[in-house]
Amino acid sequence: MNSSTAIRKENGQFQPGYSGNPGGRPKDEHKVAELARSYTVEAVETLVDLMRHSRDDRVRGTASQALLDRGWGKAKVEVATSGGETYIEALQAAAEVIRGQRRID
Repeated sequence: MNSSTAIRKENGQFQPGYSGNPGGRPKDEHKVAELARSYTVEAVETLVDLMRHSRDDRVRGTASQALLDRGWGKAKVEVATSGGETYIEALQAAAEVIRGQRRID
């Protein structure tokens, strides 16, 4: 048995006392996030400038969407079903339609 399988149980979990990430998170990870956050004002100003002055509508739309998402959160996606289907049943029906196994009435 090689050393990588010796630290795992038959079900794939790590044996007690072993870890899949023995070093833990990188120590500088919080510093990277802090550095990125330090550019927040400039990034928002850039998005506003792109939204207002870009000649490309796609760029303007993307900048607008990014500002809205950050300011108000992403829009919730709701699944409307007919006939009292559950969310899972609606997803399964959609998958069947995509695979061509079910006709849309």
